[in-house]
Amino acid sequence: MPHFPVERAAPRRRVLFALGAGVLLAHLSLLSGGLSGLSLDMFTATASDPASAPDATGAPPPPELAAAMSEELPPPVRSSRVRWILPKPPAPEPAPPPPPPPPPPKVIEPPPPPPVEAVVVAPPAEPPAEPPPVEVAVAPPPEPPAPPPVEATPVNPPAPVSDLPAATEVAASTVQGQGAGLADAGLPPALPPPGADLRFSATSISKGKTYNGTAQLEWSTDGRQYEARLTVRVLVFTVRSQSSKGQLNAKGLAPDRFTDQARSSERAAHFDREGQRLRFSNNAPDAKLLPGAQDRLSVNFQLSALFNARPEAYTEGKALRLPVSGVDTSEVWLFQVGPVANETLPAGEVQAVRLTRSPRKEFDKKVEVWLMPAYAHLPGRIRITEHNGDYLDMVLQDLPALPQRNDPP
Repeated sequence: MPHFPVERAAPRRRVLFALGAGVLLAHLSLLSGGLSGLSLDMFTATASDPASAPDATGAPPPPELAAAMSEELPPPVRSSRVRWILPKPPAPEPAPPPPPPPPPPKVIEPPPPPPVEAVVVAPPAEPPAEPPPVEVAVAPPPEPPAPPPVEATPVNPPAPVSDLPAATEVAASTVQGQGAGLADAGLPPALPPPGADLRFSATSISKGKTYNGTAQLEWSTDGRQYEARLTVRVLVFTVRSQSSKGQLNAKGLAPDRFTDQARSSERAAHFDREGQRLRFSNNAPDAKLLPGAQDRLSVNFQLSALFNARPEAYTEGKALRLPVSGVDTSEVWLFQVGPVANETLPAGEVQAVRLTRSPRKEFDKKVEVWLMPAYAHLPGRIRITEHNGDYLDMVLQDLPALPQRNDPP
């Protein structure tokens, strides 16, 4: 019976163990970046020279193992040939673009209001006009018969009387010296009163305050010229003064200069009869000088002169027109003649006829004058009311020392 050698398993296990260890080390080297400093010679020597490995039994290796060991092992890996590709660091992300500016707030315009229908306001109905007062139609006095003509002398026609309503004007004359001009031919006659010194008690309301004082109205004349002066005092202070100077003729007063002074400011009006102009000291525009023009002081005595000459012509209900000048303007005043009535004054009870100038425009003054027929129709009371209600009221304290007149009113 043949005899087969029995294989031993011990050497194969060692080789497998060595191969496994080498493979493990190779993997570790690959994974850790290479074992450049670690030598694998002991594995190579063991694998390439199996005869040098100690044999516990001392027997030669089996043929299969010897064949396996005779095969050359790959050279040991001394350095890693793996190419490590390191990824580039990520590029920094670009900064986010700035946020777009917020859209402008949307302005919501309110819808336009509906068009307002035009309201046509009818002008208020004008109040019925008051019946015009009956004005005095004054005819010029009859001319004396003309003397027999000596020779025919051409005479220029007279200039127009004025631009006031014809035959209804009652005005003083424009004069050259002592005679009346041709333009005054249609003016009524007038008889100025004699000189007098009239003293009044004065009451004034200004800006809601009441003031009590005195007033003095001086009137002097020599038959050819006149001078009038009014002085109003409160305590010892002169609060108002006016003066008027001029000529006298058959038609009454013809002022040359009028002054009005309140406190310290004096203004004046000049009657330029040659140029037929009114000139004012405060540079106000000139005004036309109308025939018979008066100032605001002389008008009181011109009314006296008209009533003295023809009292029967100025009865109740009649009206008188007089051009009156202040210190900056000239206008026509319309006086309404009232009845003759008894008036109780500080000087006593007298009969007086009241003349009223009513305002016709917004800022006109109301002027009231009471003329005393028994005292040459001199004023016994004068009241001036402003447009705002302020007024000056002067009432006679003492009757003038004049011969009484018994003419019917």
